[in-house]
Amino acid sequence: MSKIAVVYWSGTGNTEAMAAAVVEGAKEKGAEVSLLTASEFSPEQVSEYDAIAFGCPSMGSEQLEESEFEP
Repeated sequence: MSKIAVVYWSGTGNTEAMAAAVVEGAKEKGAEVSLLTASEFSPEQVSEYDAIAFGCPSMGSEQLEESEFEP
């Protein structure tokens, strides 16, 4: 079974909803999936997963703060 992390940042909740949809789709295919915000995920966790999906807003003036991904 694949172990997948879905890591996201959402300013309005839309990206969070899409991340949850990705989680459900992966679970339907039999994967073990973790849903994590960007601030909950750390570089040390990368080796724990077979795949990692990242999500962030792509429209508007929202920006992911660099500190969210700093160890």
